[in-house]
Amino acid sequence: MQQPATLGKYTLTRKLGQGATSSVYLGFDPFARREVAIKVLKQEILNDPKMGKLYQRQLDNEASLAGKLSHPHIVAIYDAMIGDDASHIVMEYVSGGTLEKHSAPDNLLPIDRVVEYMFKCCRALNYAQFNGVIHRDIKPANMLLTEDGDIKISDMGAALLLDIEQTQISNIGSPGYMSPEQLRGEVLTHQTDIYSLGVVMYRLLTGHAPFHAQNLASLCQQVLHATPPPLRNLRPDIPPQLERVVMRAMHKDLQERYQNWKDFGSDLAALGRFEQRPLDINQTEKFTTLREMSLFRDFTDIELWEILRIGEWQQQPAQTVLMREDELGDVFYIIVDGSVSVTKNGRLLNLIRSDDCFGEMAYISGRAVPRSATVTAGTEVTVLKISPAQLAKLSDHCQLHFNQAFLRVMADRLRMADDRFAKLAN
Repeated sequence: MQQPATLGKYTLTRKLGQGATSSVYLGFDPFARREVAIKVLKQEILNDPKMGKLYQRQLDNEASLAGKLSHPHIVAIYDAMIGDDASHIVMEYVSGGTLEKHSAPDNLLPIDRVVEYMFKCCRALNYAQFNGVIHRDIKPANMLLTEDGDIKISDMGAALLLDIEQTQISNIGSPGYMSPEQLRGEVLTHQTDIYSLGVVMYRLLTGHAPFHAQNLASLCQQVLHATPPPLRNLRPDIPPQLERVVMRAMHKDLQERYQNWKDFGSDLAALGRFEQRPLDINQTEKFTTLREMSLFRDFTDIELWEILRIGEWQQQPAQTVLMREDELGDVFYIIVDGSVSVTKNGRLLNLIRSDDCFGEMAYISGRAVPRSATVTAGTEVTVLKISPAQLAKLSDHCQLHFNQAFLRVMADRLRMADDRFAKLAN
């Protein structure tokens, strides 16, 4: 009996597909006890004198995202190995095929289903942008369907990582779905993905591409200058307001196109008859709030984005007990807005207002410790909750700035305590 092939700790079950640069296998992870998809790179393509560097950059991009993007509508990257002789990426296995099969006129999805899928993609791409990632190759073939009919975005190899120094490489993407600014080789933002998702919607709703051409040069000219046929000319039952959403997403003028995923998703949610969970609170607003706080005065912009990624933004009503005396805990809180009272044995010790923190002694101690006091929201309060385990994932410079900020807080509190004792002595 022939033993199944292996790749490191993974058992290879069967080949799922093959492309010009890689082969994908169904595998099994015996430690996590789950099926996985394993993309095995053709090593010779990395040595190609013309395209080798591009393929290597794409491979490095995908490998660098292992364990970093965790979202219900993004295919998880579990593991990566890049070597001189062999390279592979281990991903979540999604068994339902791609949306490509639903881009033909004779196999279109119901309109409500398309709207739901695109809304979920807005959520996923908003999350990716928050984590510093622009996809750059949004198309039906990179949208996978799960067995229970949900959707996940895959293939982050073309992704542009915004939090590292990286030269943007032009001509990454699929020409029919590329934005005008991507074709022109301009600096890209998340709006290029918004355009591409608009093209995906056009294709899924009508079964036709917005532009048709005999060659690549003609196609590029149409993307840059032509206006696509109205969707309702191709499928009259498309609601007019949905047609407007698609055309706005595909607008060639960046000022007229959707400015952010929140607005795009909100317009889709207003059209859909599905569970509508709002997009996350605007991350730019959160960033701006932290930037204005003196607690973070020494932090760089990139470090603030790091903090937003690992922290839990909470809004709690007045009288909520955030920390209880003698209970073990290791998380700490930064007060963004509002105030809290600190009591011990029912006696008021302190009032802490915005641009301050509490619970930091557990972090400084390096372990979970009994809380020395009870902390209660005195007003409706907005806090950023951070655990030491998450804090350890931050860059060394960011952790150093946290330590310096906590030292300033402790020094201020010691000075306040000295002032109180001095007053009592008098």
